[in-house]
Amino acid sequence: MSTPSAELEPRAARPAPSAAPRLVVLEELFHRLDAEQIRYAHWKSNEHLGATMTGATDVDVLIDRRAAQRLAQVLTDSPQFKRFVVKAGRGYPGIEDYVGFDAPTGMLTHLHLHYQLTLGEKFLKGHRLPWEEAVLSTRVRDPEHGIWVTDPHLELLILVARHVIKLRWRDSLLAAAGHAYFRGGMLREFNWLVARVRPERLVEVASPLVGARAAALLASIAADPRGRGPSIGQLRAFRRLAQPRLSSYRMFSAWGATRRMWFREWTWIWWRVKNWFFRAPTKSTRTPPQGGLAVAFVGPDGSGKSTLTTEVAQWLSREIAVITTYGGSGKGSASTRRRLLQHMGDITRPKRPAAQPVPPRGARLFGKMLWVLALARERRRWAARVRRARSLGLVVLSDRLPQTQFAGLNDGPRYAEWLDAPSMLRRLVARREQGSFRDAELVPPDVVIRLNVPVEVAARRKPDTPPDQLRRKVEIVSQLTFPPATRVIEINGAQPLERVLRAVQTELWGCL
Repeated sequence: MSTPSAELEPRAARPAPSAAPRLVVLEELFHRLDAEQIRYAHWKSNEHLGATMTGATDVDVLIDRRAAQRLAQVLTDSPQFKRFVVKAGRGYPGIEDYVGFDAPTGMLTHLHLHYQLTLGEKFLKGHRLPWEEAVLSTRVRDPEHGIWVTDPHLELLILVARHVIKLRWRDSLLAAAGHAYFRGGMLREFNWLVARVRPERLVEVASPLVGARAAALLASIAADPRGRGPSIGQLRAFRRLAQPRLSSYRMFSAWGATRRMWFREWTWIWWRVKNWFFRAPTKSTRTPPQGGLAVAFVGPDGSGKSTLTTEVAQWLSREIAVITTYGGSGKGSASTRRRLLQHMGDITRPKRPAAQPVPPRGARLFGKMLWVLALARERRRWAARVRRARSLGLVVLSDRLPQTQFAGLNDGPRYAEWLDAPSMLRRLVARREQGSFRDAELVPPDVVIRLNVPVEVAARRKPDTPPDQLRRKVEIVSQLTFPPATRVIEINGAQPLERVLRAVQTELWGCL
């Protein structure tokens, strides 16, 4: 993965979360749901609904399952929403995933569509509470944001039930050590709901769902003036008193749930370790149902390829499975072997350049051959990684792209003339280089982002590069051709970074 560089004009600082604007894409969606008379409710975490409406957190919406087909039509009609699927074994029944793109802000928002209340442990969600109709029939309109949300009395019951279900033996150990179970954001949400409920109404709402005794306990917990939230003992008492028992809503046996939870937790740990090792920015496992997408950024020096690759990866990785690669011949992905050879070449290079370039000989020629072989190996690995990742459904962002149309510059072949050399060793090295380009051509990108900049702009951003070389690179980039199946997007890279990034985001969203 390449290192970001300051090649583009700096962009304005992002607004603080509290000052962030509401996402138009969400406001339009909820207006459309009301117009279509589709029953919905944002069913949890309404304490920070403002963060949800600005794209800072996910959108958890409970939908009347009888309206599922009409909702699919609404989302299909909107180019701002696209459906994604999670990695096999990571999804949950009754939940769909959509990602929305808000064009005015460039923000992505993750839309969780719940057709049933599937909840529970962090890595399992092994319970289904059959309270969907109760939520939808008692929903209330949030006065600040104008959308339907769960009645706070019922939301408080669901919050406590969710955490009762999540209780594990290690929580009791933490409580014995003096750690409060409800703390941080969890406690803030609990107290926010308590301030909005009436005890008698809470008992009235909760009794049909968990029984009168559990409802009375919940009301006493909510009436505690200390605002510390329920203790582990109170949560365990609520679990004992609830009728029907919350355990009756299990989707798995106790052993089956434990086995699945452990497997998912260790799978998640391995996934995080692997992403850290390969420097992948992916935070999500969601992939497009129609398959992966390979995107390549091409442009002359100073066009902002590395910067944009990094920015787009950060933009996508929160909601979509994405990896970055480096398809060039520079230092962006150089292996340890090639870096060592480059360092040795710098040491042995003559201090004073000759009037006429002298071809390398002896040890320098041998080192150059080893360097070419190392680069060819890296290029083959790059092609294999792009092919596998795209086949697995990931979005692959490649900084630079190998090309065979122009030799010597812009990541093209460097030693094609060695194919006819009298030296067998040189011919072998040249064939290895050609073979690596053939491997790269087997994985043509689905999308090419071509960054066009004038020579003057490129020279200002890359003052160390000779002007003649910059001019030639600008010409080469404009003349590159790609397979008919590849979509080429032309971007004016001379603009400030904010404008370039927004243009890339808009175009790329249309390709997903």
